[in-house]
Formats: sequence, C-alpha cells, structure tokens
Amino acid sequence: MTVPPAEPPVAASGVGPGPDPVYGTGPAPEVQSAPGTGGTEATAPSASAGVPRNPAADRAAVRAFRPRRVVPSVITAVLMAALGVVVAAEVISGLLGHPLRWVPYDRLLSWTSSIRWDDSRVLLSGAVIALLGLLLVLLALIPGRPRLIPVRTGDPNLIIGMHPRGFTRALAHAAERVQGVDHARVRLRGRTAEVTARSPLRDPAEMTEAVRQAVTARIADLSPLKNYPVRVNLRGK
Repeated sequence: MTVPPAEPPVAASGVGPGPDPVYGTGPAPEVQSAPGTGGTEATAPSASAGVPRNPAADRAAVRAFRPRRVVPSVITAVLMAALGVVVAAEVISGLLGHPLRWVPYDRLLSWTSSIRWDDSRVLLSGAVIALLGLLLVLLALIPGRPRLIPVRTGDPNLIIGMHPRGFTRALAHAAERVQGVDHARVRLRGRTAEVTARSPLRDPAEMTEAVRQAVTARIADLSPLKNYPVRVNLRGK
C-alpha cells in the first residue's frame, strides 16, 4: 500500500495496525549539542531496539516492494511474438505453395554469399544484436529502485512501506528539533541521508554533531531495512 507523505505508514498486510514509526507515541529524545565539523557522516543503526531482526520478514518486505520489470517484459514479449508470427506465416504459406515472402530470402542469400564472416558489417551487426540481448537480460535480472522504503516489522505477514518523501520529511523534522536550527532539508542520495540545515547563528559548527545524532536516532526509530549513513551540511547566517 502506498503511504501518503503526510500520514503514518500503513500495514500492507497483516492482522492489525503497525506501530507509528514516523511521528512516534512519546516525546522526542533530547539531543545534546556536541562540538563537530560540517559534512560529518555516521552510520545509522539498522534497526530500533523494539523491532527484532527477522530475515524472513526482511525478504518478504523486499519482494513486496520490488518494482516489476514491465517495460522490458513487454518489449521482449512483443518481439518474440512478432518473430513467431512471421516464421509461422512463412512456413505455412510455403507448405501451401504460396509463400508470402515477407522476408526477402533472395536478397539475403545474395548478400550473405557475397560477404565474409570477418567483414566489419557482419561483426558490427552481431555485436549490436548481442548487446541488445544482454541489455534485456540485465534489465530482467537487476532489481529496480523501489517506490517505497521497506520498514522492518519482524513479522513476515506484516509488511509496511514508507513513501520516500514522508521518510525525508520525518528526518528533516527531527533535525529542526535541535535547538538553533530553524530549517532543515533531507535528500536521499543513494544510501546516504544528506541533511542540509540552516541556523541563524554565525558559527553553527558546534550543532553539526547534534543534528547528526538527532537524524540518526530518528532513522533508528523508523527502522528501514537499509542503513542510511547521515551526512550533515550546516549553514550559518
């Protein structure tokens, strides 16, 4: 189930509602300011203390939100169907004594008899066909980017996903709770959560570590399946 960015995650399957990992049910943890430098990075915990790790549940969540390769499948199916129709029509019409000749056999035979296998045109055509086939195979094997962020539940029958926009908003809200930060924005760059925070202070470097700890703690509360190291860029007045 796709989760709107402004709402808490909703269970995609299961017997009851899941916990509220976005907004929580208790007060936000207090984060003390500590000296640090801009652009710090730390690895977020892979799971919160209240959610046990269950490999079967993690695999079920990954499979549930894995995007389907619809376009490569349709292209391959259409090409194979068209090729099968042409071959069947040519064979049947030839057996009936009235070949359709959709394929110019005479010209192909003349061209193949006058060219060598080591000719650059033959090699180039073979390379293009091989690359197209390899591309279709890779598109079918390599998993795509999921539209939702799977959340760890510990139960294979309870699958929860968060919209990336809701996930980044929750992290930005956690950064804005740090004293001295009036605005924060979070972007997911690969597997890194990049926090850009703004402060009215002239030298806000001491708050960098506090922002990093607040966002890291929030990631632990949300319990995504993947780890998201936190990188903080704090800008002063």
